[in-house]
Amino acid sequence: MRDEMHWSYVVVLTCASTMVMLLGTAGEGFAQEDSAEPSPSTQPSLPTCQPDDFHYAMTECDEGGVRWRVQVPQPDACIGGAPSAPVRAVDCGFSCGAGEYLNIDSGSCKKCQKGKYSLGGGDKFTDWSELPPDFTVSSTSFYLTEDYEHCNESLWDPIGSFVRSPDSTCSSKLIYTANLAKEGSVNFTYSLATDFNYFTVEVHNELCQRNHKSGGGKAVTATGEGEWKSIKLDLDAGLNVITWRSEGLYVGTGIKIPRVYIRSIEVMGLQYTSDCTKCPAGTFTSARGAASCDECPANTYSQSGATNCTPCNTETMYSVPGSTNCTMKKPCNEHDYYKIHTPCNENNQTKVMYKWIDPQVCNSNIPASVQLPISGEFEACPPCNPGMSINNKTECNFCPSNQFSDGTTPCQDCPPNTTPEYGMSFSYWNSLPPNMHASCVVTTNDYGCASREGWILADTFIHTGHGHSDDAYLILDLQVDGFRQEASYFNGRAEELGTISFAFSMECQSEDCTLFFLEELNEANVIEYWTGPKDKQDYRYAVTIAGRRSFTWAFQKTDVNKLDYDNNHKYPNDIVKIYDITLTNTVNGGAATCKECPLGSDHTGCIPCGPGQFIDENSKHCKNCPEDMYVRASDPVGEAACLECPSGLKSNKGESCYSNCHVRLNEKHYDLVLLQGQQSVMSGASFLTEGNAFYYHFNFSLCGKAESNLASCIDNSTAIGQVEDEEGAMVNSWVCRSLMLPGSDDEKYMTAIKPISLGDTLLGINDGDSYGMITDTIIPQPEEGLKDLKFYYHSPQTTKACPNGRSTIVTLRCDPNEKEVDKIELPIACPTGTCDGCTFHMLWTSQYACPVCTNDDIVAIKQECKHGQQVTKHVWNDTAKCVGGITLPSDKTTKCVVPPWYSQVPMYAQIAIAAFVGCAILLCAMIVCVWKKNRKLEYKYQKLASSTSGELPAADSCAIDEDDDEDEVHFEDGNKKSRSFLSKFKSRGSSDKQGLLDGPDMEAFRMQDQPSIMTPLSETT
Repeated sequence: MRDEMHWSYVVVLTCASTMVMLLGTAGEGFAQEDSAEPSPSTQPSLPTCQPDDFHYAMTECDEGGVRWRVQVPQPDACIGGAPSAPVRAVDCGFSCGAGEYLNIDSGSCKKCQKGKYSLGGGDKFTDWSELPPDFTVSSTSFYLTEDYEHCNESLWDPIGSFVRSPDSTCSSKLIYTANLAKEGSVNFTYSLATDFNYFTVEVHNELCQRNHKSGGGKAVTATGEGEWKSIKLDLDAGLNVITWRSEGLYVGTGIKIPRVYIRSIEVMGLQYTSDCTKCPAGTFTSARGAASCDECPANTYSQSGATNCTPCNTETMYSVPGSTNCTMKKPCNEHDYYKIHTPCNENNQTKVMYKWIDPQVCNSNIPASVQLPISGEFEACPPCNPGMSINNKTECNFCPSNQFSDGTTPCQDCPPNTTPEYGMSFSYWNSLPPNMHASCVVTTNDYGCASREGWILADTFIHTGHGHSDDAYLILDLQVDGFRQEASYFNGRAEELGTISFAFSMECQSEDCTLFFLEELNEANVIEYWTGPKDKQDYRYAVTIAGRRSFTWAFQKTDVNKLDYDNNHKYPNDIVKIYDITLTNTVNGGAATCKECPLGSDHTGCIPCGPGQFIDENSKHCKNCPEDMYVRASDPVGEAACLECPSGLKSNKGESCYSNCHVRLNEKHYDLVLLQGQQSVMSGASFLTEGNAFYYHFNFSLCGKAESNLASCIDNSTAIGQVEDEEGAMVNSWVCRSLMLPGSDDEKYMTAIKPISLGDTLLGINDGDSYGMITDTIIPQPEEGLKDLKFYYHSPQTTKACPNGRSTIVTLRCDPNEKEVDKIELPIACPTGTCDGCTFHMLWTSQYACPVCTNDDIVAIKQECKHGQQVTKHVWNDTAKCVGGITLPSDKTTKCVVPPWYSQVPMYAQIAIAAFVGCAILLCAMIVCVWKKNRKLEYKYQKLASSTSGELPAADSCAIDEDDDEDEVHFEDGNKKSRSFLSKFKSRGSSDKQGLLDGPDMEAFRMQDQPSIMTPLSETT
């Protein structure tokens, strides 16, 4: 809002400052009148005025709207005297007719003298060697920053034949103040190459109110490169402040801001003129009462106020029309003439003619000069270009529909079941094709072109010709009615509808010579340009958008900002040559060959299949593609022509794919119906280098069928001459953008200009960061949780900066708590929506961007049993992000069931417990087993230890179990180690038990049993 207020302040301040300037000027006049009569003390001694010392003058208008004729003496010549009484002269609105002036002495209108002219009650400005006195210039920045001084240097600049605007983004103004005696008009002639400079004209009255009657304040449309247009605005009687405002638009690096050129300004409705104006140099008038002056013809010149033009010595000198002097001729060379061919006669012959460039700028009588070749020789007519034939034996024209020719034979019908392959191919340049137009235009005057057409036909190529002034633009236009295919995509890329290719070279002495290649569809768009000398090379451009258009080649010899207007013919021989131009698959044009029709043909050409059908290669019949598939329009032959719609899209009758606002992705369902329809988002205020504010306004539509859901952007800057209710240029696409400029009168009013498409086709939908050739590096996916849903749009319109067209990524972010439906933001990293000018980003956060809720998003929680009852509650999962769909089930009460204890233990715990119990039981069993074994061994070793013979005594049956083996006991050899673990264990056990036999108790036991122990083993047997 603050930026818009500043914009209005600029206009108010401009208007107010103009009023202050006018009042100051008037004040100075009054002061001069007051000081004209010196005080008596300082008044010099002057004679008394005599009747001859007086002359007549007109007063300003009185309250009755009348002027009075009064006698006044010459200043400082005399004093006093007896002047005649004032005489009522003319009304304030009076003015003489065109070619007349008001003679003050007689009070009547007189005709202008020879060499002078008069508009009557008007004034005309054509001499811009300096800024005329009634004009002022200013340049502003909306914020008083360090750029303010820079804008003060960006002013309108008078240069000889015109006044031009600066090539900056400052708001620069050319202001003219006119006090009209009656209703009148202002008529100005201007040139503006492109709309990248926002050019307006405003008219305000003495109260700084805009004059809406004049149409002022509206945009002035571009004229095209080197073209001139005139605009007339009506003016009211009284004070009129006319402001021409220029403001360059920043649209990306590498694109120059075009200047506005104003060649003439004519204001009508002014008060009478008391004298006629001298004819400017280079013009003349030989009659009295002239309303304008005539240009001097070629090879003549004139000075200011001339009654006729002085001829040049054509033997040695020349001049272009409107010259102020003659120029010495140079020796002639091969660039000073050109060759043409007459139309072919009935014998298929053409006459070769050679002509000097007019006016002839060279002297052929100088010994070193090249002479003009002899004209009049007959040659056989060259063949026509493919697809054309000689019509009436005089000129080449395209073949009629359903006919073809290779250029050497007459047109003939295509064979049955075939159709012509239409296109355009130009390689013979003996005559200009019927759909091509050549022209030469200049910025300074109408006489800088050596010929009106500019371009010269030269058999095997066409070139821009020699002798043009350095400010000349050489333009070649080719009109194309369209291409024979609708726009389509394959693998995420726009398919070629046709191509245009050409070969060219540039022969320049100037390093700034430039060839532009433009395509004009809705507006002129520079596809490519080349600077400086260039050898012969080829260029190919793929057409991806259907529709009527023109292709233009424009050549300029030097940068217009570097022109030397005093020497405007530094590079007369800089030229561009175009050798051939070829277009394919065009609607208009001709055919060199015919191609087979898969289904046969009728009088209109090949019989096409219906929507969603492909041509079966075997039967040559049309078949329907499967459901949710579409036909590849560029190649509908074979079942492979049926393509699946990208993820998230549905087939639209087999012709294309669209989103029905229901997206199913990764087992989730997104219902986006409530997000359907046109949405808008505007960038924050951006400021150009000079401080001027502007905004970008985006409109987009997320989903639905294109027939009723496309977004629209319109140019609401009503152009001068346009009907008030008439709509400006409109762009309909899935995503579009307009450039918004704050209004100059009302801070709430904004002007939308230059709408462009940022997405003609919805390519696909996913939850990743890329689709085909489009990659999103600005709004990456969240690291965890639900991923964003992304819509990928593409516009195939290419530019120098965006050779692959423009793309837009609309990111949908789920937030169940976001109640605002249209929370759409541009990324912080790219506040204007794009960081490279080719890929645009938008972030839409909404609860309706969440997937539909399912049973997977619900968790059941069982509460503690109370009084034999248990309540089960259902809640949303903590990680769930969803809306709509199912609702939470109601609480459920059931009878408590005590489950087995093990059911309360997790499975892994049950397994661990079972393993622990099994190990414990096994350990206990091993301990019991070892204990029993040890007890047996103890008894046996006690017996062994008590025997002196080393033999075991007879054992009591109660000491050994029945199942024990007595032979199990072995004597250990002291020199050998037992190799069995059991032997080692027994040996260790006997050693331990020996200690028990050595105690005092065991000693008594030995003494008691000594006889029996010592009994030999043999006796016991």
